[in-house]
Amino acid sequence: MQEALFAEEPTFSVADLNAGIGTVLGRAFPDEIWVRGEIANLSRPPSGHVYFDLVDEDCALAVTLWASDRQVVNAVLKRAGGAVRMTDGTEVRIRVRVSWYAKRGQVALRMLSIDTAYTLGRLAEARELLLYRLKVEGVLARQSQLRMAPVPLRVGLITSDNSAAAHDFLRTLESTPYAWTVVLVDARVQGLDAEASVVSALERVVALAEPVDVVCLVRGGGARTDLAAFDSELIARAIAACPVPVLTGIGHEIDTTVADHVAHRRCVTPTACATALVDRVGEWCGRLHDRRRAIARAALRAVDRSVVDRLALQLARQVPRTLAHAERVVDGADTRVRALDPARVLARGWSITRDADGRLVRSAGAVTPGTTLRTTVADGTIESTVDA
Repeated sequence: MQEALFAEEPTFSVADLNAGIGTVLGRAFPDEIWVRGEIANLSRPPSGHVYFDLVDEDCALAVTLWASDRQVVNAVLKRAGGAVRMTDGTEVRIRVRVSWYAKRGQVALRMLSIDTAYTLGRLAEARELLLYRLKVEGVLARQSQLRMAPVPLRVGLITSDNSAAAHDFLRTLESTPYAWTVVLVDARVQGLDAEASVVSALERVVALAEPVDVVCLVRGGGARTDLAAFDSELIARAIAACPVPVLTGIGHEIDTTVADHVAHRRCVTPTACATALVDRVGEWCGRLHDRRRAIARAALRAVDRSVVDRLALQLARQVPRTLAHAERVVDGADTRVRALDPARVLARGWSITRDADGRLVRSAGAVTPGTTLRTTVADGTIESTVDA
């Protein structure tokens, strides 16, 4: 009886079951479909094919982008302006054909296209929701309340070591005459490890034995999906909790991340971030120079006043002596003038004789008989004619 029961139950071979599953799948998904999920375990072997898992919660499906289909997908990505790049952690909506890989007993998804608007929309939606939540909690305003050092010469730089962003930042500072001290903390700035790496770098900068004046978090440009780590809530909160001002220089001029909103100041590029520090130090040095010149001018004015005061005192002391001396000189001159006054001489009995032309007669030989003379005495003039 038991043997009969077993005989009535169908028994499939592996090949038959695989074929049946393939038939069922073919009937359930006869056409191309859209499927969404997050990229994980992406690999690009030399063959030109792309392999990755599309994951959602605790589920995963293997996806293959054959080299023959890759050109179509790349054209779609290019039309999006390079804003979307297929990397681990990126949420995507892709066009696939479902098939059954009988040899391994696996469902296989063949990728045929991608919806870039979905990826960008998901990123924007998540970013706006996070910003709203951080604003309500007051997280966005914390960094803005910190006071920037007037001369931020000690800089904590967080970026990928030896990256173009690091070189651009350091070259900008090194081109100035200021005495910068830069502590570079290496961090992953892209991919699934970036979130934890940046948070760890911020913690290490804060824990330095000699505190920094400012922290600069920078990375170069890339696809919008490459910058997704900087829309992370963990990074945003780590920046907000930093006890010193954090400046960001992430991506290109058009890129804005949650980290930019939380930071003390957003700069458009790594170079612009370094330039902001140079400008601040330069402005302070300019004000210092102006004050030094003002002090020098005030000192010169004070010295000039001191000289004038000293000269005035000397003049005040010297004038009376000068006037007394002048008075004595004038008195002596007056005495001499009075002594030589002709009227005083005539009064003493002297006379003055002139000829008819008014010339003084100084000797007898100066006149001849018949010459008319006029002799002035104290009380008048006497005219006479020379006889001999």
